[in-house]
Amino acid sequence: MARKRNYNRLGGPENIDLTFDADFKFLCQSDKEFAAWSKYAAEWFSLETTNRYTKQTALTCFFFGYIKKNSISKDPVALFDSSSQLPDFVSILKNDFDLSKSTINQYHGTISEFLNWVLYTYFSSIDGDGYRVVQSGLMHPFPRDTTRYNKHRSNLDFPDIRQPHPKMGPWCDFAREWITLPDSPREKRLNAVRAFFDRYLIPKNVTQNPLAFFSRKNSLPDFLESYVTSKLRNPGIKASTDVSVHNYVTEFLDWVLKEKFSFSDGSDENRVIPTDLRNPFKKASYSGLETPNESVRAPLSIRYINDLRKMVAQGPNFCDWKRMQDDRGDPAGGDWFYIDFIPPDHGDPDCVIRYRETSRWEQQQNNLPEIVTEMWSPVRAVALYLKLELPLRTFQVRMLDSGESDTWRYVRTNGAGTGTFVRSESTLARGTPARPRQTGVFHRTLNEADAGIYVNTNKTADINKPENKKGYVIPWAHAEVLYWLEKLRNWQERYNPIIEPTPWNTLDAKHFGRIKPAPSVLAERGAACFLFRDAAGQGDDKKKPITSAALDVPWFHLLHDLQRMVHQRGERLEDGSQIEFAHSDRRTTHYPMHSLRVSLISYLVLDVQLPLAVVSKLIAGHSRILMTIYYTKFGKEYMRETMELAERRQLEIDQKNHIRWLKDASVEQLENRLACFSPDAFAAAVEQSSAASFIVEDKGICPVSASMCSSGGEELERKGSFGPVPGWPKERNCPRCRFFLTGPAFLPGLHAHFNTLSFLAHEQSERHNDLQAKVSDLENQRFDCENAGLAFTGALDLQKFQQRYEAEAEGLSKAVNDLQATYHLIRRSLEILNDEHKGAVQLVAAGNISDVKVGFYQDASKLHQLQVLCENAVVYPEIDARKPCLERSQTLDVMLEMNGLGPVFFKLTPEQQLAAGNAVMQLIQARTGSLKTALDFVEGTRLLQEIGLVEATQELIEGEISTGLPQRVLARPGLKITSYGNQNDGQNSLHLQ
Repeated sequence: MARKRNYNRLGGPENIDLTFDADFKFLCQSDKEFAAWSKYAAEWFSLETTNRYTKQTALTCFFFGYIKKNSISKDPVALFDSSSQLPDFVSILKNDFDLSKSTINQYHGTISEFLNWVLYTYFSSIDGDGYRVVQSGLMHPFPRDTTRYNKHRSNLDFPDIRQPHPKMGPWCDFAREWITLPDSPREKRLNAVRAFFDRYLIPKNVTQNPLAFFSRKNSLPDFLESYVTSKLRNPGIKASTDVSVHNYVTEFLDWVLKEKFSFSDGSDENRVIPTDLRNPFKKASYSGLETPNESVRAPLSIRYINDLRKMVAQGPNFCDWKRMQDDRGDPAGGDWFYIDFIPPDHGDPDCVIRYRETSRWEQQQNNLPEIVTEMWSPVRAVALYLKLELPLRTFQVRMLDSGESDTWRYVRTNGAGTGTFVRSESTLARGTPARPRQTGVFHRTLNEADAGIYVNTNKTADINKPENKKGYVIPWAHAEVLYWLEKLRNWQERYNPIIEPTPWNTLDAKHFGRIKPAPSVLAERGAACFLFRDAAGQGDDKKKPITSAALDVPWFHLLHDLQRMVHQRGERLEDGSQIEFAHSDRRTTHYPMHSLRVSLISYLVLDVQLPLAVVSKLIAGHSRILMTIYYTKFGKEYMRETMELAERRQLEIDQKNHIRWLKDASVEQLENRLACFSPDAFAAAVEQSSAASFIVEDKGICPVSASMCSSGGEELERKGSFGPVPGWPKERNCPRCRFFLTGPAFLPGLHAHFNTLSFLAHEQSERHNDLQAKVSDLENQRFDCENAGLAFTGALDLQKFQQRYEAEAEGLSKAVNDLQATYHLIRRSLEILNDEHKGAVQLVAAGNISDVKVGFYQDASKLHQLQVLCENAVVYPEIDARKPCLERSQTLDVMLEMNGLGPVFFKLTPEQQLAAGNAVMQLIQARTGSLKTALDFVEGTRLLQEIGLVEATQELIEGEISTGLPQRVLARPGLKITSYGNQNDGQNSLHLQ
């Protein structure tokens, strides 16, 4: 039906009353030069069946507001000419029209698709290889940025890549096959492939022929560098996530080489890659990169969370939730949905109905009557309320099971108070009392009347678990939560019923975020009666859960209302500025939904002071206590100091008790409480009659008074004979000794020793690698000389470097073995600790050993490792921190100079460097709240002036090293250090002029 519309606002001609028609004849009516565009628009518009109104207005805006208004040639070829200098379409939309940001994005996306269709329909041809390519000299004037938004980004067929870049077809086929391999991390692989396509192969004009890409003859730009420089956030700064993307791309290319370009060597297992092909990328290391040791989400005060709870749940029934029912001026939006019946129980206080007058456009497009009956769906509102009550992930909330198919049904027995379970009479119910089905959120436990809360998904903790072991139970009869969950279940049964549970494999990508898990994974999950199924959805979406973005809009409105309420109460920040929760210029917030999880976990741990194990295992669903600490956002210094103090008290007591206990313990008792390499250690401990025979160190206990180092090593070929401990007599290497005993009480000392060995091994490996490179280079030279019949003059150098290389290799082997031995003792101590105190709050991460090994050898940066060693050197005298302290001092001197202070550490003694360096690092760490943030200021990424520590740092260093000195120590502008040494008073002095 023809529809009149005033297009002046969109740049249309004034004084002309245009009537839109699907043939776009109104374009020629306005200007005959639009004839070609009129044809293209009419043909494309006829192919589009969705969002036709948006496409209609976008096209009109493009023709009148962009081409005509800016006097751009109406010849399509001129628009596509690659040499044309055209004004930016998005800038025109922003500056010349009163359009919202979302509308601008819609218009730009629509026009981009339209022009892409015109370009490949009318201005392309088939090349010699059978690919459709755009004519030479033509290009898309403003293509959509696929790295930011693309409705096809989750489509594993990559239609947005194939059409404009047909030669990418083989790469797209490879990518689909690789991403869909069984048990693969699909979303991470898709993100990596997208980055490889969108930010490397296409924009860098790299050959799109896979065979040519892998050829050794081609020199290709570095992918990681290209990716890092093209990031929208922090471009040029490499992060651990960037390395992860790079490594996934490298894995993808390795797979393509092996599966598509290799041949069999005659066996069934080995594949041979042709010598003229290679993977141009190598996996990158995470070494030196910062990894977050706390959540990056901004926490929200519990006071405001309580306000938000009251703003959502305004009364005991859904009819009282007036704020959540507000459609915010969009009658066709929100959670209201059309119904063609009047509910039989119209007096239900949870049934909210309204009658609304429809617009003429709704009557024409959707065939609606003038007055419609609509019902309000409380699904999103209850989901938001649950997020405000419990620290659950949004995905966990959306996927909760209502329990409609469970054997037992939860019912309230006392208003909002307690509840109980009765035998379900639902047609969906399965199981028997002897073998009940229990998949719903209401968890029934024997001998307990009320319900716990069963969360049926738990992120990575569900990996490799059978279906009946996935998720976790919160054994907390949270009255308010259970009250509203039961109300929502009853509402769904009445007004959005299902005839059978919904299979997980029928869910779409939008329900998971970006990409569906593997079919095998979804098949294992079976089916569920989703509690938060979308009653306001269309078709089958009514029985499926709300989507990942469903809570964004109500969350924004809720925070916006809270902001207005806080302003009305006159509350302000300490500096007098207004408190803001939401951005005023766009529909985003300062506190994303996930910040609620951070806020609630922090509140439960720090303010309510619940034990970490309770919050971690029972409420947050974390498999490791360290992950709960990660989410504890504010009060980090309080958390660190409290745990360190508790740890020191416990370990001091344990070490004293160990000595008394060792004298009377049996071998069996020792085996259950202590870690070692050989049973000889237990026997030696039991045989000692006096406590004087035990030497207690930070790492453990020597039960033989350090007198058997010469025979504490591995057993020799002759039975009963043992060699010395590796490193003896030059050093005492207790963790490699068969008599050495240790255990949970010595974990901090073992940890410190491991860090020291890690530093030494890293230093030795660098020397080893340097020598290896020199030896390899000389051997290659010798080989070239022999082939050319020339004399090799570097024989002596080669022999010298080979001898040094062999010595370093032997030293490196010992260092690695020392690391492995210490790691074994740490792992065994953790196992003993977990066995002794299962269920108690531990100071060591709970879970598998794989969960804690990261803490052993992944440092955020080199300086992070140096700082740990320098701090440990104060507590553990055996640690030689002179070299780490020297390297740290060099970094601190650079920091001082960058902040306008002269370098001073290089003039100090090693003892002064250690004391002053530790003091400076602790000062910066106390101000920034964490060592991770402090490193930014020390490494020069940020300046001390930002946190007001220039003067304080100067005074602190002077105070640490100027004992007995009246002079100022730090060199300021105009001052110069002239001498350093022992002066008349015998003290170390600094002289300034």
